[in-house]
Amino acid sequence: MPSRSRPFIALMLVALLGGCLALPQVGLMLGRIALSSMGVENVRIGNYHFSPGLEGIDELSLLSSGLALAGLPVNIDLPLSMMLPVNAPSLELQGFDWQLQVPGAEPIAGEVDESIQLQGGEPTTVTLPVALEPAGLDDMTSKAERVSSLLSLARRLSATGELPAGSQLSLTPTLPAALSGIVTAPTLTLDVGS
Repeated sequence: MPSRSRPFIALMLVALLGGCLALPQVGLMLGRIALSSMGVENVRIGNYHFSPGLEGIDELSLLSSGLALAGLPVNIDLPLSMMLPVNAPSLELQGFDWQLQVPGAEPIAGEVDESIQLQGGEPTTVTLPVALEPAGLDDMTSKAERVSSLLSLARRLSATGELPAGSQLSLTPTLPAALSGIVTAPTLTLDVGS
């Protein structure tokens, strides 16, 4: 081997080794993202909006308005705060997949496909549009039962403006294509009321 090529090979080995050592750091940094719920906003069924604690909408008004049609969900906006530890290097997510479980509702999943820039010690807010279906409903469920279940879920979500105790949100960051086959992104979990 020519002596002139040895420094180049040594430099390449150092670069490769540095890259191998840096890859676990990506997973470590992703695992250090602090995830917290900032409450529940804009609770609504169709055109009916529920202010926190609102009790003025009843089953009869919803039934007469025709809002008890099959498949109508309780829609909410769910703002999340994501933050890296202070002094951590900045990190850009390519988005994330999420799953949400709320007591009394069917589990739901979705994805955010936009890039999210995280700076150490600075919270970044991402709002998830969520459509929840009451659990246990089927084709045999009457309109009155469906409306009652929808109202119960909407009132529970709007009463305190928070996810109810027992809710769980999990989030798996999306890695750049160059890393996705090498590094496994950790799943972050937020348990509410535990």
